[in-house]
Amino acid sequence: MRFLLSVISLLFVFQFSFAQQYFRSKIMIDSLTKKLEEDSAHTYRFKKLRPYLNIDSRNSFNRVNPTSFSGLQYGVRVNEFHTFGMGLYTLTKFSFNNTPIDAILKINRLGYINVFYEYMLLNKKYFRITFPFEIGVGGFQGQLQDTLSQGINISKLIMPMGASAKFIVKPVRWFGISSMIGYQYIPYRQTLINYDGLYYSLGIWIDFRLIYRDVKYFKFQKKKYRRAVKSVLAT
Repeated sequence: MRFLLSVISLLFVFQFSFAQQYFRSKIMIDSLTKKLEEDSAHTYRFKKLRPYLNIDSRNSFNRVNPTSFSGLQYGVRVNEFHTFGMGLYTLTKFSFNNTPIDAILKINRLGYINVFYEYMLLNKKYFRITFPFEIGVGGFQGQLQDTLSQGINISKLIMPMGASAKFIVKPVRWFGISSMIGYQYIPYRQTLINYDGLYYSLGIWIDFRLIYRDVKYFKFQKKKYRRAVKSVLAT
């Protein structure tokens, strides 16, 4: 009888110890899970202001007078839907100025600086639509090519303005294909250049901020959580 009571007592103590250890482990794991949720919320938190950077390349639809502008845009995105910034653009070496009227002028250099505003109309998981608007100021330098004034250098002020629609298709969260179609108008060009009109752009879209966040969460925070849980379960 005493032996049976001793066995029952030992079983009770063992079960109590096991239950105590189980609840202790559960409390610790719950605490680790809550910490991971807090870290995740902080990593993927909403930011009212964040930097914006874009490499832009624009090509005209004009087959007679093909032009290509390349530029760098930088600014700030506000509440995810509004982007304000400025850009620096230059005419690339792949551009030509060979219409009958403009053939008398050889463009040596053309560039401008602009300010822009971009409104995000739609931002879905796999698709995004934005509308950029811009106005700029710059100038060009060239050389007259006709027989009477050949060799005379000339420079003029330009004020390009434009509006466009940008479409981004995102097969994955941080990578996509970007396309844009727009219209650029250059007043006061005095028929010396013919670079206004419809243009298009094709490129890739990469969200480096999301890449950084995913690496931080999955490679560091979640790994740390799994190691800590494994350590708790091993004790």
